[in-house]
Amino acid sequence: MIDKHVIWDWNGTLLDDFTITARITIDALGDLGRLGVTEDDIRHHYQRPLARYFDALLGRTALSHELKHLGDSYVTRYDAVMRDQPLTVDAIRALEDIAPFASQSLLSMAPHPQIATLIEHHRLGEHFRLIQGFTGSGHPSKRDSLVAHCEALGVATDRCWMIGDTVDDFDAASPLGIRTVLVTTGMQARAALVATGAPVVDTLADASRLILENR
Repeated sequence: MIDKHVIWDWNGTLLDDFTITARITIDALGDLGRLGVTEDDIRHHYQRPLARYFDALLGRTALSHELKHLGDSYVTRYDAVMRDQPLTVDAIRALEDIAPFASQSLLSMAPHPQIATLIEHHRLGEHFRLIQGFTGSGHPSKRDSLVAHCEALGVATDRCWMIGDTVDDFDAASPLGIRTVLVTTGMQARAALVATGAPVVDTLADASRLILENR
């Protein structure tokens, strides 16, 4: 009997794109004269809203034109290589392991056209009841998007689990009663994930196993 629902994050969770995301940010910071940023720095400082993340990486308050450059650089450079980014090594296995016991959907704060393109590219559509990227403007709230996502699915939040790679995923889900498993495959350092109190695992297979063990 399927009595639960799993909501997947995309970037850094199902899609193994941390390396290119970090590289784009490091290069864009270099354009602004901020040299020497490492992947560890990216993971250590990552946070929402993104303006605070960029402030932390720059070591000062980012100016408006710098924020624009960082944002525009990401869009342009990521779009050029997004189809080259692989799925996380055990993504298909995790999706298939969960399928007999829970329905699944995908919610991302990346632009919806980008998500739709990549889901089709990786032929993942059949795994999800609903696929949603961000369709608004400005800086989205994942919590608000989660509420709308669950309403569109017609599922109660206390039936849901979320698998994500950032503290923001936990902060969005927890107040809604959505249980969260965090994975170390993406943007956030392990210490920050552990500090949330949510279960933290290193693989998607471990995330799916934990959820299934809590049936």
